[in-house]
Amino acid sequence: MTALNSIPFVKLAACSLFCVALLSGCKSTKTEQQQYADLQDSFSYETYRGVSNTSVDTIAYGYNKLQKEQLEQIGAIEPTLTHAMMSYILSLGVSKDFAIAESDLALAKATDMRGKYLAYSAQSLAFYNKGWRKMAKQKADFIRTDPLFATVSQSYPKEQLISYLIIGSVAVRDGDLATAQNMFYVIGEQIEKPWLPSLAKALTVTLNGSTIDSLIMLKDISTDPSLNGYEREKIAELMDVAQSKLSDKKKRQKITHIADDFFLDRIKDKSSTLYRDLITDLQKYTEQVL
Repeated sequence: MTALNSIPFVKLAACSLFCVALLSGCKSTKTEQQQYADLQDSFSYETYRGVSNTSVDTIAYGYNKLQKEQLEQIGAIEPTLTHAMMSYILSLGVSKDFAIAESDLALAKATDMRGKYLAYSAQSLAFYNKGWRKMAKQKADFIRTDPLFATVSQSYPKEQLISYLIIGSVAVRDGDLATAQNMFYVIGEQIEKPWLPSLAKALTVTLNGSTIDSLIMLKDISTDPSLNGYEREKIAELMDVAQSKLSDKKKRQKITHIADDFFLDRIKDKSSTLYRDLITDLQKYTEQVL
């Protein structure tokens, strides 16, 4: 996309790297809410958010303009969606702080219940990945129990798999088995990976229940004849971590990172050309600004 060429990458990269190091240099005894407020007041957050507010929206605008005919059938690419996608991508070991900034932008730009549901989900996921489990669960509980969101999770276009992935990933972390399986059922059906709901269930149990039960589930999935070599390798990697002697916290972090990266890769590989290109452009944007 031509929008990528007009962004001041060098200045932002230098500023971002310095400020991320400054922010993460020591552990804080403050509450999660206080740490969140400090992050929002920080120079790096404000700088990143200011640039992304325009540049990521420009990417969405470019797709809506250049792919108008194709999008007429599935709906426009809203800024809320692109910022939520950016938040997910940034959480993959790039910057947990900027992932939060993107989720905040997603919420700021949400104009309807579907947009707000996705944005709150992106915030919850970013908070979980940051280690702010109390705030993350509050967000997850809110969207799960508020009657205004009762039917929203199933309302996204089937081609918009990233939305189902973000919502499903929050459910996996939150122990919401029904939502996790529903979201990954849609994804599995669309990309012809029928074992995905079972994997989502196994990961939900791994993060919230019995490791023994989850290992049995993962081993059962690994025998599915439809798995390719890469998929079998990743499931074996998840099994190794699940039965490792890592602390619960480190085990949880490693499992979610492997799973998040794996799921995005599967979606990107099997998505329509439009959404595959959009994910690729956002990943390139991330590489250039950080």
